[in-house]
Amino acid sequence: MNALIQQDSALIGSENAIAALETQNSARLLVFSDSHGDLDTVRSIIMQFGAESDALIFCGDGFCDIAACLEEAFRDEKLREALPPVIAAVRGNGDADSYLLHSGEDEDEEAAPCRKILAPLRLELTAAGRNILAVHGHRHGVDWGTETLLSAAQTMDADMVFFGHTHCVHREEEGGTLILNPGSCSSPRDRLPPAFATVSFPGGSERFKVEFFGIHRGVFGGTDIRPLPV
Repeated sequence: MNALIQQDSALIGSENAIAALETQNSARLLVFSDSHGDLDTVRSIIMQFGAESDALIFCGDGFCDIAACLEEAFRDEKLREALPPVIAAVRGNGDADSYLLHSGEDEDEEAAPCRKILAPLRLELTAAGRNILAVHGHRHGVDWGTETLLSAAQTMDADMVFFGHTHCVHREEEGGTLILNPGSCSSPRDRLPPAFATVSFPGGSERFKVEFFGIHRGVFGGTDIRPLPV
């Protein structure tokens, strides 16, 4: 469950949840990107994977979908319970820099919690002792490679860098740093189905586990999410 409060760091969640994520012994991250208005898919991912995750990382282009889920969570207890306790969502080249949320039609907007959230270009956070950088990637030249991302990771001593923008699943490790693009959960460009990823690790010096999932839409509606071998 998420407290639906954005901190000064731009992370969404309570101060206690963010502090707990930093020091806990293990973590599971739910990572997706480039939803581009596909709110139903975003909701499905969160409902099926959110409750088992310690944090949600969204890599931009579709921030409106994250904002819509946060707004719904004020009124929908099941959705709120499914939201991971910490959310790190960044702005893509197609996103606004802030979004207004309303917790209810009849409530005083001034009193509504988290009524305005900022969409930062980058976020840094720590999970189970691992330093994480989240960006969209359009300002890091990811259409041509990940060298600039790797340089940014080295500057902040990041263990993991998550990005989007290309709509293509990508994973590489360089010097102990994981560089990962979960793909687009709505409109892929790599001949794979819409996709997202989970990243699990026990903290310390042990390695992480990356799992990709493909999203398959039924002819008559519904969403089937299955492991995606890549």
